[in-house]
Amino acid sequence: MSWPFWLVAIPVLAVLMLIHEVGHFLAARWMKVRVEEFGIGFPPRMLTLAERNGVKYTLNWLLVGGFVRMAGEEDPWVEGSLAGKKPWQRFIVLSAGAAMNLALAFLLFTGLAIYGRDEIASRTVGIYWVEPGSPAERAGVRPGDLVRAVNDRQITSYEGIRLETTFHRGYTVTLTLERDGQPVVVRALARKDPPPGEGPLGVRIAYYEAPVVVQYVLPQSPAAQAGLRPGDVVISIDGQPVRNSLDFLALLEGRMGLFVRLQARREGRPLLPMTIYNDPAYEGLPLGLDYLRLVRQRHGPLEGLRKTVGAALLVPETLAALFRGSVQVSELSGPVGILYVTGRATQEAGLYGLFHLAALISVNLGLVNLFPLPALDGGRLAFVFLEWIRGGKRIPPEKEGLVHMIGFFLLLGLILVVTYFDIARIVNGGVP
Repeated sequence: MSWPFWLVAIPVLAVLMLIHEVGHFLAARWMKVRVEEFGIGFPPRMLTLAERNGVKYTLNWLLVGGFVRMAGEEDPWVEGSLAGKKPWQRFIVLSAGAAMNLALAFLLFTGLAIYGRDEIASRTVGIYWVEPGSPAERAGVRPGDLVRAVNDRQITSYEGIRLETTFHRGYTVTLTLERDGQPVVVRALARKDPPPGEGPLGVRIAYYEAPVVVQYVLPQSPAAQAGLRPGDVVISIDGQPVRNSLDFLALLEGRMGLFVRLQARREGRPLLPMTIYNDPAYEGLPLGLDYLRLVRQRHGPLEGLRKTVGAALLVPETLAALFRGSVQVSELSGPVGILYVTGRATQEAGLYGLFHLAALISVNLGLVNLFPLPALDGGRLAFVFLEWIRGGKRIPPEKEGLVHMIGFFLLLGLILVVTYFDIARIVNGGVP
């Protein structure tokens, strides 16, 4: 990935963090908490931009995010302090950052939904390859099976299967399949450490299309050199009928690196058989052609809400997978990994990909901050709830401050560990 895409990612992430602090700032002013400083970036201070109503607005050298310094965050005896406010007021101030992140995500998702994009028309995913000896083969899964649900969760995309099996690695998952028009239910182990390229179940999946109609031909590709054009319908490969995209991919998978004899139909008339080299370099785009139909989709605010809720639900699902041991801490992305993925999204999908990922990150940033961990907003909220449960009796400020300080250093250590794994994956050619 080239440097310009990194340069796009950095300010986007900085804005997401700054928006979080804007939420705290506005809520603090609303609740009459004395704000001493609103900083863009993190200290050391570069300069003071302005001072108004007792608030210093500063620009700091570490231009990533920002901060709000409120009077007496743990000391209720300071005039106008946060700690001196009622529990419900502190709740509003402490949760406002997350609320602002969720609101931003909703606006981004809604804007993208209204703008629209070309999306894959198919909402059916099927299996075209089952690895010998894999959990899927032992469970009775066959090439050509359509995947209708995993663990009773309806499947309409490739991503749905990947997430559900990843979140349950080390456990048995229930697959609801369709085979020759009949429902089939099987149970298979989602492996924790599968052989490279096989995945937890040992299957390869693709969107289902029938018939296989060429939509796009990559210039200078084997398909282009053989004379295939958009609109051509693939009939057979090496004499084996191609009824759908799963047949097409299965036949090519078993003939990788070989010449194949492809029969196609154009405008209702069969063409002469074509001899095409099945180049492994075009595995992501078989033979250099694409058969997936794309349709322009535009939606309204309800789609923005649906996307926001869906992204929010991924946070507890990921947390549950961590507790189950299906996902490891080493697989999570830290600051470096997030920058890398954001840059790649911009490179591969342009501004749409950038804003979509920004919305996802904004949801994660907001909700992770609500985790009841010391030094995070959620950790401070935990003390507010504890005070409420104890009938207004609060933990001594010095003890709460100590807990948050220890939590800060532990959190910093976790970030460093995750960053190490991020860098290791990038260096080794992986994607965080």
